[in-house]
Amino acid sequence: MVVDALSRYQSHREQLARGGLPKDGALVVIGDLLRRGERLGREGVEQALRGLGSGDIETWLRAQEPEALRPALLRAAEEAAEAALGEDVDEADVWRASSFEGLAARDRAESAFRAISVWESIHGALSGDAAARLKALREGFGRLDGVLEPKARWFIPLNAQRRAERDLLDADERSRAWWFTARSDCDEFLSALSPRIDRPGSHLRTCSECQSDLSRSAPVETPPKRHLSAEDLWRFDMGTLSAVELKWVDGHTEKCLECAQAIWALEEGDEAIDKAMAEQERPIPAARTSRAAEPPGRRPGAARHSEQRDVLEERREFRVVLVRERQRARLLVQPLGGRAVTAAVFLVPGKPTLKPQVGPDGLEFDLGTAGGRSAHLMVRVGNSEIFERDFSF
Repeated sequence: MVVDALSRYQSHREQLARGGLPKDGALVVIGDLLRRGERLGREGVEQALRGLGSGDIETWLRAQEPEALRPALLRAAEEAAEAALGEDVDEADVWRASSFEGLAARDRAESAFRAISVWESIHGALSGDAAARLKALREGFGRLDGVLEPKARWFIPLNAQRRAERDLLDADERSRAWWFTARSDCDEFLSALSPRIDRPGSHLRTCSECQSDLSRSAPVETPPKRHLSAEDLWRFDMGTLSAVELKWVDGHTEKCLECAQAIWALEEGDEAIDKAMAEQERPIPAARTSRAAEPPGRRPGAARHSEQRDVLEERREFRVVLVRERQRARLLVQPLGGRAVTAAVFLVPGKPTLKPQVGPDGLEFDLGTAGGRSAHLMVRVGNSEIFERDFSF
């Protein structure tokens, strides 16, 4: 596994030596080599950075969105658990590879940041909007790390791959790359959760983090006594939980991935609403307004373009699509993977849910008149609540 990781970065070095780096991926490749210079050398890296202009940096900055990486890392945590629990070796390898890609995405961002730092030392600091965007991105990734680093135990099933990557990093890079280093030697933690363990190994006797986790963890076969209910999540979102209840929620989500995902989904919903409202406040160009006002019969394909579809969420079990048609909107909840999915939509707190229609696209909710309104969605897979969020339409 170490050989596989090393060969991948060696191919990056060969690509750099040939001068064949694509502009859209140059920052990541250069940063990968900078952060692993003790093993790979840094020859040619500075020259490659001299060939990049401020426009190349700004293009990368505009394409980044730290909050978009959070659901990817949450899915990676789910898939790491699947890899640990899977009995089929081939299936476990698939889960492990998919999960590791989430961690690799975070590492690629770190490599780009390192490349930009060295680029600034050569060309001078970025200024204006580019400097502001770089600062905001660093802060955004910092917040993401602050939330997920304490939960690095979720990625213990990937430790063999994580150690391979950790050992290639320069010594001063390892402390920052929690996605590869935090809890990367805690393999015994998983076996300690099993009731069949005879006695703790040397790692468990000396690792304070494992000991702390074990003291708060029930055996694998004993389910948590209580999860967050729909009412708990609704009150959390509305800010009506007491201080004691909030403390319980914080403690429970430290141990329960499912409920942590539900809380984070609410936060993602708030961010989506803010973005949607910002989009609505933007002036519509006159040309676009006049085109939209044309009768459908005047232009080919009008029926196709009168409908706007936005994917609000996509997971292994289901997809949520918001459809806007002229002045009305509807919501589609599409089952994926053959599992039974149920859903509920609340337009007003305390009022009955909308009744869905079952159609070829899945469960369909008629939201009524579109524009400046919001709703609350809850999706269940089987008997387990796995997703809840607000959205605007």
